[in-house]
Amino acid sequence: MLFLNIAYFINIIENNQIVNTDIINIINNSKSSFYPIPISNTVNIDKIGIVDFRYILKKSNAIRVLGDKFIFYEKKINEKIKLKQKELKIEEKKILSRKNKLTDADYKNKLNLFKSEVFEVQKKYKEDRLILNNSFQTLQKKLKDLLAQVIKDVSKKREINVVFLKENVFLFNDPSIDLTNEVLDLFNKKTKSMSITITLNDKPF
Repeated sequence: MLFLNIAYFINIIENNQIVNTDIINIINNSKSSFYPIPISNTVNIDKIGIVDFRYILKKSNAIRVLGDKFIFYEKKINEKIKLKQKELKIEEKKILSRKNKLTDADYKNKLNLFKSEVFEVQKKYKEDRLILNNSFQTLQKKLKDLLAQVIKDVSKKREINVVFLKENVFLFNDPSIDLTNEVLDLFNKKTKSMSITITLNDKPF
């Protein structure tokens, strides 16, 4: 069973864009090759389980906290760049308004200094975004790996050979094969004390 990109998956869920074929495509196109659950050559119908990934990703406390923090810090970065853009526009107008009062050399010098400042602001903005994204991806991978391990632990405990995505199961008559709530409860317990801290550069541009 492949484990998909959590952030992308949550985005699809929140926008109500997901259908069964979307899930299949996301899994098939995933770069991950991690198969946490051993699969036997002969599958016993009593050894099959199902997991509702969509439900787990929406209800997981840790993943929800991570998503909320990412959005919060992303907003802070955007607000910081917008504030700096306003300052730069004012500075640009001042330079342009003094064009006729300055020598050509002084005017060109001020323009070059202004362009250098704009370049540095853009550079710092990209650096802030990179720091945020790297921090988010590190935590996302940590949670994804832990979720995979939880599903593996639950399947071993229940002596289950194969676990399917619930979205891809047409019909199941025995609710006992649904591992979703058990996986979610255990995942929430294991992540309850986990520190979810996103790194952010708080220095002004």
